Amino acid sequence: MTSITIPDSVTSIGSRAFEYCSILTNVTIGNGVTSIGSYAFIGCRELTSITIGNGVTSIGSSAFKNCSKLTSITIPEGVTSIESEAFCGWQ
Repeated sequence: MTSITIPDSVTSIGSRAFEYCSILTNVTIGNGVTSIGSYAFIGCRELTSITIGNGVTSIGSSAFKNCSKLTSITIPEGVTSIESEAFCGWQ
């Protein structure tokens, strides 16, 4: 199991930041992050759980596409934009 916690000091997760990271299973995104870029976690097939911090307001297109083992996600109320196919391709 490989987990990552993105600290509150980080303000954004760029496009393709963790693209196809095959060992990533759990992600906790700190409250300082305001945006998750397009394709940020695309193809992370072992990812099962995501907790998104309260600072996030936008989730880019295909951000979590093809994360086929994703069973738990917490999206805060402050999210105002979820772009196309952000969570598409679950199996």
